[in-house]
Amino acid sequence: MDTNKSRVSGSLSYVLLNVKEASHQPQMVFTVRHATVTFQTDGDTWREQKEKRAALMVGILIGVFVLCWIPFFITELINPLCSCDIPPIWKSIFLWLGYSNSFFNPLIYTAFNKNYNNAFRNLFSRQR
Repeated sequence: MDTNKSRVSGSLSYVLLNVKEASHQPQMVFTVRHATVTFQTDGDTWREQKEKRAALMVGILIGVFVLCWIPFFITELINPLCSCDIPPIWKSIFLWLGYSNSFFNPLIYTAFNKNYNNAFRNLFSRQR
């Protein structure tokens, strides 16, 4: 027990010694910030909530990617095998559906960003 106390007091004296040395050097500035610590007793922790939200976003991104590009890839892979003639208009529609994935990605990222959500909410809820 006494050795633990001496270790703690030793590390505290080291910190105080560094602060004293730094106070003689005018170019060094120390700032102290106060942080509040909150403990969540029920449900998921803050980190788990962020991880779940990120996993959901990645899942939606992958799902939209697959839905947008699967028609194009299926037609391009099956067309040479079965020698089917797919009308050019359908090929163009499937290709542009795949390109539309690039339109959906920023919307998905924005939907999961709290800063954007708050900004849009404030923008549209203001009384003019």
